[in-house]
Amino acid sequence: MIDRSQARATVLVVDDERGPRESLRMILSPVYRVLAVASGSEAVEVLRTANVDVVTLDLAMPGLRGPELIRLIRGEFPDVELIVITGHGTLESATEGIRWGIIDYLQKPFDVMQVTAAVYRALARRRGRTRLVGFLEELGDTVGRDADVANILDQVEGDADLRSRLGELLVRQVGDFPPADCFDPDRVLPFFEVLAQAGEAQDPYQRGHGRRVAFFATLLADRLCVSAEQKRHTRIAAFLHDIGKIGVPAEMLARRGQLIEPERRIIERHCEIGGRLLEPLGLGDEITAAVRHHHERWDGCGYPDGLAGEAIPLGARLVQVTDAFDAMTTDRPWRAARTQAAAIEELRREAGCQFDPTLAKEFAVILESGVCDMDIERVADAMTSTTAARQNPAAPSALRKTG
Repeated sequence: MIDRSQARATVLVVDDERGPRESLRMILSPVYRVLAVASGSEAVEVLRTANVDVVTLDLAMPGLRGPELIRLIRGEFPDVELIVITGHGTLESATEGIRWGIIDYLQKPFDVMQVTAAVYRALARRRGRTRLVGFLEELGDTVGRDADVANILDQVEGDADLRSRLGELLVRQVGDFPPADCFDPDRVLPFFEVLAQAGEAQDPYQRGHGRRVAFFATLLADRLCVSAEQKRHTRIAAFLHDIGKIGVPAEMLARRGQLIEPERRIIERHCEIGGRLLEPLGLGDEITAAVRHHHERWDGCGYPDGLAGEAIPLGARLVQVTDAFDAMTTDRPWRAARTQAAAIEELRREAGCQFDPTLAKEFAVILESGVCDMDIERVADAMTSTTAARQNPAAPSALRKTG
């Protein structure tokens, strides 16, 4: 496996034996920038003067030995990925290496596939960590490290299931988040769902909203026969469309009375905040655009950019109409839920004004067909168990119509 998308990545090979050192240089140099040194002390000098992405190192070297070098690199260069390639490995050294965060432990003699796959995994993990750190930094810059963020974390802390899933997914995704050139939305869908749940933790009226909108948007995309890629992008954007509400004070979201104009403008900023938060994750322009523009209107009177008609990205239009339906048919602090019939009537009335007229018409047909007449919580369960369903097709459907 050769990661040709990373031609500029730098790999530092550290081995006191000339044969393995030159073999690694020959294997990796067609794709990566390769620096090779014969000792741990030389490696430290290179790390202090050059930008290095991955280090491969032997354990049994004279002078600064492998374990000491690993600890030094972890302390001084924590973002550099480490691969051990040794002919003197033991269970103890492997365990110690794992404790210090090495990504692979290869035995000599190595082969081309082993080495290239290990470097590929190391660079994927590095990119994934960079994206996640970028997301968290942008989140901190956006909402500030204040009581609102503490409140979100407190609520997540009080939800044992969400806390457990968030921890597991963050640990796994830092290691496995795919690079942009091989992005597989379905593979990381659980991670995005947990991000959406973290955002919804501020507002009890929003619980499950992202999952339901994703379900409705997927039905509508299916009916329109859009491409598989467009459908996947729409589904993820629907999960994450309100992630920017993390940047809105919880008190405003839960307000029972009317908001004054400055407060309304703060809430409206959640679209552009959401788009900015997702940029570091490298999801692609279609997903971030759908999140940013899901409150535009067909007549051009929406926000944040006042786009109109087909200038609004299709993903944003799909999310907008399904988001509006779910908002109308669930309780809000300032009003009770409308009936499905009343919501359908509103969709038809606003077709060509608020909503894309074709999408509003087609979504109304879907709703009137009865396909959505089910326990809404089972809809959410269906959306979160898609991976399990693919692995076990005989499992009972969560979309069975309720009586």
